[in-house]
Parts: sequence; structure tokens; C-alpha cells
Amino acid sequence: MLHGPEVIDSGEAARLVATLRPARVVVAGVMARCAAEEHGLLSCWTQEKPSAALGADPAAVLANRGRSPPSGRVLGEIVAARLRRPLVQLECADETVVSWNGADGARFGDLLGWQVEARTAAPPASTGNRRLIRGCRPGDAVLVDGLVIGRATADEVVLVSDGEELRAERGCILKDHGVEKLRGRGPIRLPDAWCTAGSLRVSTPRISPRRLTWGRVLVLDHDATALYRDLADNHCGLLAIGDDTTAAALHLGAHLGLPVLGITDGDGDGIAGYCDGTSGSLVLRAIAERDDDIGRELADGCDGRPIEWRAFVAHALCALRGRVRVVG
Repeated sequence: MLHGPEVIDSGEAARLVATLRPARVVVAGVMARCAAEEHGLLSCWTQEKPSAALGADPAAVLANRGRSPPSGRVLGEIVAARLRRPLVQLECADETVVSWNGADGARFGDLLGWQVEARTAAPPASTGNRRLIRGCRPGDAVLVDGLVIGRATADEVVLVSDGEELRAERGCILKDHGVEKLRGRGPIRLPDAWCTAGSLRVSTPRISPRRLTWGRVLVLDHDATALYRDLADNHCGLLAIGDDTTAAALHLGAHLGLPVLGITDGDGDGIAGYCDGTSGSLVLRAIAERDDDIGRELADGCDGRPIEWRAFVAHALCALRGRVRVVG
């Protein structure tokens, strides 16, 4: 299983596949799927957490490229601890086969010419509704289930929740808007949440030509991960609500040939590198309102009927005259 876009964008995934010739390649994460499609890597995508996807196949291995060798091992330790079985991790950051909990990594080391390192990952002790996020860098965006809920101030972040409220015990300055969005999804269960820090993707996507000029508009309301879940053949563009959702949607839409109308209010956290998006994309910034309210007005008009994309954008600009400005 390939985790994250970095191992794919770097070309290392293609080299691993060519050398190891696996029966199946699985990618985890929406940006990883985006990268795999751009690079023509034949794979299947999973929405499951890495431990769940790896648990379905006792012979599966984890391949990734951490921002640094230590951060890569943090990921491996978390996955191995949750998996509760021996795990081979191919850490491309320093070309090491990490054998977690007695896994036999020698064969992979021989095939790849990499060093082999044995490590142990203990199952995490129950600490209630609390979560430790390691491998952070000060300034990193901190995400819970794909939502940016704050910014790291240290190399470790500790979050605590009573199910309703979220509190940063240490290492993080919370972002009220993000916490509000997380709370709106239902009870906060940190032990089972996907928690991470940093950017979703730094590489520039490959932009494809527009695939449709008429069709339905897919609304991504502070949730870019919904793209692959809800995308249909008759979608002609994306309405992205939120700064970080817009940044991610511009990446995701670029290689799919889907233009983006992004509604932002200037509180983005830089979770995706800059991208103009495919032809027809436009980013608007609210002048004195929140992107939630303006975006919801436009979303209410996306009732599933086919429309012409340029007409949709022109209508939005007219309806929001004086309330937004074009920023991208």
C-alpha cells in the first residue's frame, strides 16, 4: 500500500513496483489517488485508514516517503501498533526496510538493496478521548479527519476532547472555525480519528483540458475528500467552500479537467501547494462575511440540474457583487 502523494510524485513508487512486481497496488488518501492518476500508476484507491486496508491482506506492506526519516517511522509505528501484526514498511526517505514487530524484511532488503531495521510498535495505551500527534513542525497545519483545526507550535501536539469541545493540551493553537466544523460532524472521537500535521501535497499537479462545459456542479463544503466519493461522469465543475478546501480542490480538479469556483475568506493554512486549476477556475474572497454563508447561498442553487459552467460563474459574480473580490 502506498501512503500519501510524496512516494508517488518522487518516482519512487514506480521504481518499487517495477522491482517488487506486486500483485496489486493500493493507494491511501485523495491526494495519493490524484498523484497516482497523474503519473499513470495502475492502482486501486481505498478510503480506509492504512491499518484497516493493510489488515485486509496479511501479505501487504506499507510504502511511504516521510518528510524526514524520523517522521516516516512515526507513521509506520502508528500503523503497526493499530494493525497488531508484523508489518514491513518501505521508508523511501532514507531507503530503509523497517521490520515492525518481527516482520521479515530481509527479502525486500535484498531485492531493493536497502538496509533493514527492526523496530517494535506497542499497542497504544488507552488514554480516553485524547490524541498525541508526533512528527510535527512548528507552523504545520494540524488536521483531524481532513479538517484543519489548528497550527502546531512544537514537534508534538496533544488534543483532548469531551466529545463536544476540543482542547489543545499542548503544542497547538486551535482554529475556532475548524473546530466548529469538526464539532458539526458529530461527537468528536479522537482515538479513532485520522490525525496528522503538515501539507496534503507540495507538488504541482498536471493540468488536464476541460472534460465538460455543461453538467452538474459538485459542492465541496469544507471537505475536499468528498470529491472521489461523490464525483459522477456528468459533473462539469466544483464549487469549493473554504480556503483549504479550495486549495485542495484546485489540485484535485486540475488533472480531472474540472474547473473550480472557490469561495474563501482568507484563513487558509497552506495545506496544498499553489495551483491555478484547470481552465475556467476562479477563486473569490469574501470581503466582510464568512465563506460558509456565501458558499451556502451558491450551493443552494446547485440542485442537480445541468448548467453551463461559464453561466454558473457569471451568475455567482453578479449575485455576489460588492461582497467578494477575485483573488485567483
